[in-house]
Amino acid sequence: MNVDVVGGSSVNGKTQNTIYSFFPNVSPGYKIVENPRNLVYLPVILDKINKIETVVTDQNGKQLNLRGENVTIRYHLREI
Repeated sequence: MNVDVVGGSSVNGKTQNTIYSFFPNVSPGYKIVENPRNLVYLPVILDKINKIETVVTDQNGKQLNLRGENVTIRYHLREI
């Protein structure tokens, strides 16, 4: 998952705004429930957050077609 408000992350040595990466543990068509472990907090690159744009992508960075399925994403921000 990529968002437009964080910096400082990389995937395969390439700088990106990825906040979380995982491989689903269920077959296509089944509900994915993923709970992150070993949290790493990334720096927010904005002084003020008015909105957060999130893009769910595949392993090649291509946006996924979720076919109208509902997706719930919970963010945890903290001051450092």
